[in-house]
Amino acid sequence: MLSADDNELLTRIDGTAPMGRMLRKHYWVPALRAARLERDGAPVLVRLFGENFVAFRASDGRVGFFAERCPHRGVSLMLARNEDCALRCLFHGMKFDVSGKVVDVPTQNTNPEAFAKTIKLKHYPVREAGGLVWVWLDMDTAPAPFPEFEFMGLADDQYNIRIQTMHCNWVQGIEATIDPSHVGILHKNFVGKVGELQLTAENNSPRYEVKEMPYGMKALTMRSLADGTHYARITEFVFPYYSFIPPATMHTGDRLTIITVPVDDEHSMQIYVRYNIRKPIRHDDWKALADPDNFSPVQGGRANAWEQDRAAMKQNNFSGFDDLPLEDFVMQVSMGAIADRTAEQLCSGDIIIVRARRLFLQTIKAFQNGAEPTLGPDAVQPLRSIRSWSFIVDNPTRWNDPEVLASAA
Repeated sequence: MLSADDNELLTRIDGTAPMGRMLRKHYWVPALRAARLERDGAPVLVRLFGENFVAFRASDGRVGFFAERCPHRGVSLMLARNEDCALRCLFHGMKFDVSGKVVDVPTQNTNPEAFAKTIKLKHYPVREAGGLVWVWLDMDTAPAPFPEFEFMGLADDQYNIRIQTMHCNWVQGIEATIDPSHVGILHKNFVGKVGELQLTAENNSPRYEVKEMPYGMKALTMRSLADGTHYARITEFVFPYYSFIPPATMHTGDRLTIITVPVDDEHSMQIYVRYNIRKPIRHDDWKALADPDNFSPVQGGRANAWEQDRAAMKQNNFSGFDDLPLEDFVMQVSMGAIADRTAEQLCSGDIIIVRARRLFLQTIKAFQNGAEPTLGPDAVQPLRSIRSWSFIVDNPTRWNDPEVLASAA
């Protein structure tokens, strides 16, 4: 369990909260799917760290990322006209180019060009990569080197992005993605088999190893199988947002990175990046919804158990939910907007959660004392080498053997 003070320090990101200040000051933030932005199309409202922004794609394809409110009278720039590589506020026509420069003030009749130079619009550096728009949110700090992950630079058919926003704090999302002990239980209808080998109750209490890395953590889960072999899953976590999840089915080549981003204290966004570095990805196990920005929404609420299907549970559906990501999302939301970690009673299967919390708290407390965080993408050379793994091994001590990993790549 955590103290109430540590839980607040870990979870709060709005305003001047220390965790929010540290994340904005030192890390690029994935903000939205790049495909949402059309040239001269409608600006898109984006909420991050308790603040509202608008993103838009200009006539020449560049992306602008502004504070939502027009600096003139506070009108939402989500309503603005997007034309001529600029946003024009509907209220009085003030116009801002992609760089945030004021290029027209129609209602200023005295020296409008000089007056335009006095107007300050909050605008932010952006990058497009891996099908996402990334933003640097600290206006007073030069951007850190951009994180070049393995899923970037692939052909369009080699990756797929789905996003879900939820009513729960971002740490609940982080903890769900790095927690391997629930995989064989909550998700047993979806990942009950490894090839032809069944994951049973006998191996739902696997052996864990956690190794802190310069970029975050590497976690091993080792399950003994009935034939005397061992099923190894290696999860990588790159501080502060990125969980590299082992594929449930081996040798498909498809990999999954889940990025958990703070929306505000009580809401978070999870970005699922499925990719394959060698060939087009398989789509048969992705829920085919029309909206990739709301791909597996949590329905209902506590009053109706989030529309859990009890009849299906009697027909061999373990969880009562029909989708693997939805199972995780409901678990996260059911903890409440901000989970109370002061009342938890943890067990040996929670070692990875405990170590991750310690890592976050050590980093944020050091930041409060004036130290710059060293964890994260900057610490990885090369960053593209980070990936998750799952494989069968005869000797459990060989799980980190380069030869074994090479065969599972």
